[in-house]
Amino acid sequence: MRGKNRYLNISIACLLLFIITAELVKLGATHAVDLFIREIITDASIILSFMKVMTEIGSSEAILLVTILLLVWLWLMSERTLFWFFSLLSAGGVLLNFGLKLLYQRERPGEEREIEVFGSSLDLISYSFPSGHTMRSVILFLFVIYVTKCLTKKWIAELVFIVSIFLIISIPLSRVVLDVHYTSDIVAAIFISISWFYVCLFLFEKKFSNYGTKKTN
Repeated sequence: MRGKNRYLNISIACLLLFIITAELVKLGATHAVDLFIREIITDASIILSFMKVMTEIGSSEAILLVTILLLVWLWLMSERTLFWFFSLLSAGGVLLNFGLKLLYQRERPGEEREIEVFGSSLDLISYSFPSGHTMRSVILFLFVIYVTKCLTKKWIAELVFIVSIFLIISIPLSRVVLDVHYTSDIVAAIFISISWFYVCLFLFEKKFSNYGTKKTN
């Protein structure tokens, strides 16, 4: 019960941080900071090529492919609880991001863009807040980090953890460097992604109570 309360507390705390960030954005309080960071980062053209690679890794197509592969692997491994947990986490995250974008309808720092899937436009404006790339990558790699605790080889778990943290940082950063999001877009996206992750973990916690011990026995 204590673990479930901790998950719920983290989720609520991150949700409150998201709401605070969103309200500051609506009031224009983040505008000066967003522009300042935007000018500093976008001038760093030396890392532009690297950031283009990072933003492609966080694209909807790439994340969808990895998500499908993970779900297939979980199903073949008969990890039904993890399968449904990840299904809810991923699908719910996409819907949550779409709903929040429609709710806030913040314009992007650059030119107006439309939502594209596999190179095809959906004739829908792609709003800036919160960042979809950030939400997709944070949600995916938080899940990856969560399942590393079940890996028997410590060095593999540590490697996966380091790579996941690196991508959680670099993919959102790439969106600011490429001038398609404000810093507040990615900060809010991180908060709401963590909140959503812990909501799902809270819902599935009973089923996971003995999961780690089963894998290590």
